Amino acid sequence: MLKGDKGSVLLITVLVVLALATVLTAASFLFVGGIQEARLNVASAQAHYLAETGIEYAIEQLIQNWNWSPPTGPISFPPNSAPLGTFKISVSSNSQTKRTIQSTGTVTIGRKSVERTITVDVQRAGFPPIFNNALASSTDIDLTGNSRIYSSNESKAKGNVYGHKKISLKGNVKVTGSVSSALENGVTIQGNVEVGEGIFAGPQYFQEIPTVEEHLRQSWEDKAKTGTIYSSGLSYSGNVSVNLGNAYINGDLTITGNASISLADDAIVYVKGKVKITGNASIRGQGIIVSEGVIDVTGNMSHQLDQPASIAFVSLSSDESKITGNGEVTGVFFVPQGTLKIAGNSCIFGAAVAYRIDFTGNAEIKYNADLMDSNVTWDPLRVLRINKWDEI
Repeated sequence: MLKGDKGSVLLITVLVVLALATVLTAASFLFVGGIQEARLNVASAQAHYLAETGIEYAIEQLIQNWNWSPPTGPISFPPNSAPLGTFKISVSSNSQTKRTIQSTGTVTIGRKSVERTITVDVQRAGFPPIFNNALASSTDIDLTGNSRIYSSNESKAKGNVYGHKKISLKGNVKVTGSVSSALENGVTIQGNVEVGEGIFAGPQYFQEIPTVEEHLRQSWEDKAKTGTIYSSGLSYSGNVSVNLGNAYINGDLTITGNASISLADDAIVYVKGKVKITGNASIRGQGIIVSEGVIDVTGNMSHQLDQPASIAFVSLSSDESKITGNGEVTGVFFVPQGTLKIAGNSCIFGAAVAYRIDFTGNAEIKYNADLMDSNVTWDPLRVLRINKWDEI
């Protein structure tokens, strides 16, 4: 081999070695970069897991104490000597029944911190959305005479009427809100009727009127049994004043005369029989009275409750419940399988929802504009509901 040929081979060898070195160096950088990217991806998933853990922790605390405030600093998790990372929580109040929870999970890799944030809007599971209406029915609604549907605060909420079927307004009926039917051409008017917010008819205006499913009925009964159990009916009369918490009554509940009942906050009173309230009896507090029989309210009785007025009278019977005479009732009436008769000079401060509504005379409903801000837990098994979930 000539000297010139040897030089060429040496040059080629050097170039090949340099090329291989370049490829190996690039591969090394790609390999290291791939490992680092994989570690960052794992850290991001871990940070997301920590953020979710913070949300779950906050929800658990709010179920126990709605006014709970989180620690100001980050919380290590798991809480041991080698935590995966931390989460930091903030809770802001949007209203009496709504909270916004923000949780940021952080995982540190060397000098780099990876963060993921989740923001959740939660609400206490109060009355179902149908109670945005003053009056609602699964069947036909007939409003006649001098009946009035209005609101305690017209600037906040109106006195609305909703029905799955036909709605007939006759005479001097006045509705300050809207009248809506899920039936095409389902609203008719005759006489000096006034409707403040318009008439709407058609399937696009359908609203769900809930039923009481077995799990809900059972949860009411179970919660009531955590309190006092009355093996037979319970009756109060005269001038007695009674405090009543969770209670299970294996019979009728009768309140007459000037009896005054104070319900504990969020109490459930479950009645196997019927509920009858007459005379000048009064009920105060916030809770739910559930009757497997009918509910009968007559006389001049007056229910004056803490604000917002949020007691609920629920009849599970398919028979007729009624509010008649000069009764003034504060709260919500819910008769999902039966008829609710509202007659005479009766006045409800709250709302009425039933399978069928029989509304006559000079009866009126003054819708409680604060009803949907109530602290009453409608479903004991579903204390909070999530309205919005955002991830960053």
